[in-house]
Amino acid sequence: MPIARCEFCQDRPRDEFAVSRWTVDPEDRERLTIALCARHLKRVQKGGDRGYEHRGFRYKTGFW
Repeated sequence: MPIARCEFCQDRPRDEFAVSRWTVDPEDRERLTIALCARHLKRVQKGGDRGYEHRGFRYKTGFW
């Protein structure tokens, strides 16, 4: 069985979280559930409405 890891790094995830992901237009977003470690969860939450940028995508907690 594979070891669970954070979507953005090699750390063990804290839990799975619902996020919105988009590239340019926030209205054209995907709704995903991804595993995040505590460090990256804090960064995504801190990104607020503008989102946390990672590898060309922006992430925001929640589906709304």
